[in-house]
Amino acid sequence: MKKLFTLIALACLTLTAAAEDIYRCGLAVIANGNPSDYQQIDLSCTPNDKGKYDILLPDFTFEGLNIGDIVINDIDTVEDEGTIQLTTEQDIEVAVFPGVKIPISFEGYIVDGELTAQLKINAEGMNVNVVISSRSTQIYGSDFENWHKANNADEPNGWHAIKSGTGLASLATNGVSISDDVPEGSKGTKSVRIQSTVTMGISANGTITTGRMAVGAMEANSSKNCTFIDPTSTDVDGNGDPFFNSMVGRPSAIGFWYKFKNGEGNTKPAMVRASIVDDGYYQDPIPEGTSYDNLVAVAEQTLDATESWTYVTVPFDYANYADNGADSKSILVTINTCCEPGGGSKSSDNPDVLFVDDVDLIYDPDILDILIFDEPIEDFEYDKYEGYEITVPSVPTDDDIEVVCSNEQIAGPLTYYENGILNIFVYNEELQNPVKYSVKLNIDPTGINAIEGTGNNTVVGRYNINGQRVGKTAKGMVITRYADGTAKKTLR
Repeated sequence: MKKLFTLIALACLTLTAAAEDIYRCGLAVIANGNPSDYQQIDLSCTPNDKGKYDILLPDFTFEGLNIGDIVINDIDTVEDEGTIQLTTEQDIEVAVFPGVKIPISFEGYIVDGELTAQLKINAEGMNVNVVISSRSTQIYGSDFENWHKANNADEPNGWHAIKSGTGLASLATNGVSISDDVPEGSKGTKSVRIQSTVTMGISANGTITTGRMAVGAMEANSSKNCTFIDPTSTDVDGNGDPFFNSMVGRPSAIGFWYKFKNGEGNTKPAMVRASIVDDGYYQDPIPEGTSYDNLVAVAEQTLDATESWTYVTVPFDYANYADNGADSKSILVTINTCCEPGGGSKSSDNPDVLFVDDVDLIYDPDILDILIFDEPIEDFEYDKYEGYEITVPSVPTDDDIEVVCSNEQIAGPLTYYENGILNIFVYNEELQNPVKYSVKLNIDPTGINAIEGTGNNTVVGRYNINGQRVGKTAKGMVITRYADGTAKKTLR
C-alpha cells in the first residue's frame, strides 16, 4: 500500500492537526486476510530528545480482539523540503501479550500537518496490515450540529451566511437559522433552515457557503455579489475558523438531504454548486469573461420543491477541467434558495424555504484495471471478483500493485497471500468500503513479468531525480528500484 499513502502524503495540503502532535486518523485494517471495520483514532506522534519520533496508537482493535495501545519508540526520521519520513523495523510489546516481543514495521510521512503511514505486524498467527491517514476528505461541519455567532446571527460551523460577508453584507437580513427538523436516520438532531429575505424592497436569495459571501452591488446579478474563497486571507469567522473548507480528495459526488418550499410568486428551483479548487482565489459565480485555472471539478444541480426530506446525489465533472492540471486543496459549496440571483420570492411573509442536512462527499472509484508488476490482470471486470490468474516472478507486495480508476480517484490495495491465492482488497480514498479480488498466482522467476532482464522485479522503491520517494503515478522522471539491485528510469 506504499503507493497509496505516498500519493496521499505528497498530495496533502496544510492542515492543522487537532493538537501539535495529535492526529485524527482513519484506519484500514486487514487481519489474517479479513478486513476489519473502519476505525478512527487519535494518534500521537511526538519528536523525542534523540531526534527521532515516538508513536502511540491507542486502544487498537481488529477482528474483535483489543490489542491495547501500540507504542513504537525511536522511529528513524529523514526530513526533506518539509516532508518528514518515518521508518522503523523493531520488536514491541503489546498489553494483550505481556512479555512477548512482536515484530513490526512502520513507514509513514508527515506533510504540512498531515500524517499517512503503514503499519505491518507479522507474528505467529498474526498477520496484520494497517494503513493510517489523517487526510481531510469530508466537509467540515457537514452535519450542521455545531453553530457559532456572526454579528449576532447564527451560522453553522464550517459554513457562512450573509452576516459574516464582506461589503454591504452587514446591511442585509439574515436568512439562516437552526432547525430541529431532520430526516429520518439523521446523524444528529439539527439541520440548517435557509430562507429568502427582503431588504429595502430588494429580494435576496437565502445562501449558505463553505466560503465567504461578498455583497458589492445592489443589483442581484452583479459579479460583485458572489461566494468566494481566498486561502491567503487571515480572516476568521465567529468560531475562529478560516473562510474556506480544506479538502484533499477527489470525490465522485456530493450527496445531502433537503426539502424545499417555493414562496409567493416563485416557481424556480433551489440550487447547489460545489467546486473543488487548488490554491488561489476562486469565486462563484465566475464573472463573465473570466476563467480559473485552479478549478479541479464542479458538481451542480437544481433542487425542485419537495414536501418531504429527499436525498440527492450530484456527480462531479472532472473531465471539463482536466487541462488545468490542478490538485484538490479546498471545496467551495454554495447552496441557494433560488437558481437565479434575486429571482426568488419577494414576500417577507411567504419566503422560499430550504432545509439541508448531512452533506457527504462520496468516494466511489471506478476501477478499470488492476496491474501486478505493471502487468494488467487479463479480462479484468469491476464486478468480477475471482477467477483470475497471472504469472509473476515472486509474490507481490502492496507496492507492486496499481489500481487504475477512470475517475482518477486514488484507490489503494491491501493484500493477503495464502495457498497460491493473492487477495487484493481495494479501498477508496477514505480507506473505506473495500472490494476484494482474488487472483491465482503462478510463481515463475523467469516468467512473462521478468521485465528488462531483471532477475527479481519486486519493487523496493520509486524516487524522483532528487532522491525523494514517490508514488507510482508520480509525474516527471521516476526511478524504480528492484529487489535485485537494478533500476529503471521512466519519464511520466
